[in-house]
Amino acid sequence: MAAIGDDQTEMSDAQFKAFVVKSLSSLNQKFDNYESRLTIIESDLVTVKETQQEFERSLQFQESYATDIQSIQQENNDLKSTIKGLHDELSTQSKRVESLEQYSRSYNLRFVGVPEEKDENTLEKIRDIIEQKFDLPGNSIENGHRVGKRGDRPRHIVCKFLRRPDRRCVLLKKREVLKNENYYVTDDLTQLDLQLKRKAGPTMKRLFEEGKSPKYRAGKVFVNNVEQKLD
Repeated sequence: MAAIGDDQTEMSDAQFKAFVVKSLSSLNQKFDNYESRLTIIESDLVTVKETQQEFERSLQFQESYATDIQSIQQENNDLKSTIKGLHDELSTQSKRVESLEQYSRSYNLRFVGVPEEKDENTLEKIRDIIEQKFDLPGNSIENGHRVGKRGDRPRHIVCKFLRRPDRRCVLLKKREVLKNENYYVTDDLTQLDLQLKRKAGPTMKRLFEEGKSPKYRAGKVFVNNVEQKLD
């Protein structure tokens, strides 16, 4: 019995050792599995961290890009404001120059179609016309010269009066005095005024045909000091 008991004890020890070995093997396998899973988790964590860093960089870029856009928009607005200011200033200066030129030319008249001769004394020629046709002293003309390029037709003569009343006298008499001549007298207009007068031309023509006496002043047409609507 004792022997049997010893054998049973030995068998129990063997079984226990086998159980322990099997358990340790199972634990080792589980540990390996856990370690493998831990490696995967750590790798995933690294990937997540890299993704987060990339996202943060992207977010910083977007914020920087948005800041750049705002800066560009502000520069664009500032540039528009500057351009508008320059445009307004240019417009104001242009109006001042136009006003000064109109005032300067308010002493002038143009004689169109007066025969042109070689080596002529233009000032004396226009003074003779003023004396003979308009009964004004020749010295009422301060200056007279032809303008434009030589061609088949006589160039215009621009003359400057010393006094605007004398100039007005010529304008009032020109239709009657020069009705049998091949030349005529007209205002010495600025380029802007000339464009406006051409625009008013059809209206002036219609009013003349209606037997009225239209007057052109600064882009507007008047009959008896009443402004007329342009055609």
